Amino acid sequence: MRLFQTSIVAAALSLSAIGCKESFTDLPLNGIQTVENLKVFDTPEGTVNYVNSCYSALNWDDWWQVQFRRMVFESATDDGWLGNTEQWGNAAGDLPVAHFQGLSPNDGNTENYWTFNYFGVQRANVGIERVATAPVNDALRKRLVAEMKFLRGWFYFELVKNWGDVPLYTVPRTANDTPVPRTPKAQVYEQIMNDFQEAAQDLPQRKDYTGLDKSRASKGAALAFLAKAALWAEKYDVAEQVAKQLMDLNEYSLEPEFGNIFQASYYNGPESIFEISSSVLNGNVRGVTAGSRNDGGWGWNVPSSNLESAFLAENDTVRLTRTIIKHGQRVWGDPAASGTGIFDARPSGNKSGRIWRKFYVPRGKRVVPNQSYQSVWVPVPYIFIRYGEVMLIYAEASARQGKAAQALDALNAIRRRAKLPVRTGLSGEALTDAIIAERRLELAGELSFRWDDLRRVRKNGKLLIASVLGPNGSFVRYNAASKDPFETATNTEPQNKGTLFREGVNELLPIPAREVNASNGVVTQNPGY
Repeated sequence: MRLFQTSIVAAALSLSAIGCKESFTDLPLNGIQTVENLKVFDTPEGTVNYVNSCYSALNWDDWWQVQFRRMVFESATDDGWLGNTEQWGNAAGDLPVAHFQGLSPNDGNTENYWTFNYFGVQRANVGIERVATAPVNDALRKRLVAEMKFLRGWFYFELVKNWGDVPLYTVPRTANDTPVPRTPKAQVYEQIMNDFQEAAQDLPQRKDYTGLDKSRASKGAALAFLAKAALWAEKYDVAEQVAKQLMDLNEYSLEPEFGNIFQASYYNGPESIFEISSSVLNGNVRGVTAGSRNDGGWGWNVPSSNLESAFLAENDTVRLTRTIIKHGQRVWGDPAASGTGIFDARPSGNKSGRIWRKFYVPRGKRVVPNQSYQSVWVPVPYIFIRYGEVMLIYAEASARQGKAAQALDALNAIRRRAKLPVRTGLSGEALTDAIIAERRLELAGELSFRWDDLRRVRKNGKLLIASVLGPNGSFVRYNAASKDPFETATNTEPQNKGTLFREGVNELLPIPAREVNASNGVVTQNPGY
């Protein structure tokens, strides 16, 4: 980690202490001394402010560091397209991931995602070490350390999901430290689960927080991510038990109206377990970066007709209308859309003629009512995990252990909310397949859930992504035969997206070349790159 270490330290400490917004390449390389000079941990207020700064590393302070990367990951799946054919020249930096076109260790955007997640790790490690001796009472110290363990687990979870084996360290590092080789992913998952477990033991429940503190990591948030990490680690008994533990808190519930989860006013609602509360200055850019160019949006990352077809195959009109807006149709929950009620997705510059309803802010609820978006930031909570996903984690973990009845109970709770017929008589692989299909419809467009599932779930001995993408992938074949009037109207964004996917290689991202080189080969490359 020698290449990024000085920048990691500077970013973690300079940004948090000074409160400025700078590119990490512009930060002074003062290392750990930055904190000592600014005496951040010498006061209770400074200590709490430092921990607060660790949360900002989840989304950082601009659109490009991590938020847009998650959207590009979804654009690489059967759920989406890059979309903006009007400014296609700007897509060059995203094609390596979204279309697997020339993805290499020199890809700058992939490197950024790696770097900023390690910035988050370093922030957490510094905080855990320094809070131990900070002048705060023992109860607060215990909670603050737990919050940073939760965040460290989260950052490593993003890293291991996307790169597999990664360098693992749990203490602050300096630019002069010996490079750390990659740790086997099984051990990384153990550390992640330990962090979430220890956080869950020491964090209060959300109901015990007040005001803005309700957006801090809570016992429920730690349990939710512990269950999710256990699912990825294929520790299904742990995933089941922890998900049930969270459910038994009786603190969270399914929102009766699915569309309400994504409303601008839905702060710490009953279904949201962990979120970042957003404002017009920071927090959430998805409404604009994925919005229609006819509405002040940027037009990137749009839903596919393939995803729409999946909803239609289930007669799932509830979640379809609350997930996708299609050109020429009315917008659920916004009779004033486009000023007429009929939405203009600007199909001349939009590959699919569709945008995400989940990210859309109704015109009457915008910062400037009844106007196009005025800023890249929208005041909509950024939800990282919600109760609906936990119920599906519980369902899948149960199904994979042969507990069909309780798996069906959880699955059918999700389906009843969507006003769909319940599933009956399923077990084994058929039940697991049904749960994965439900995850696609329930979580479509949120963070990078489809990207994650395609690279996590195996069927017939291979990861799903190798069946969906590649020259003979189901998504590639679907698009070759498609008659969708929007997607087939232009080949500016190639209709054969996914054909360049290489099985056995592209399931993981390449380790940044600069990282490998700076470590003198101690950090090794993923196969095929």
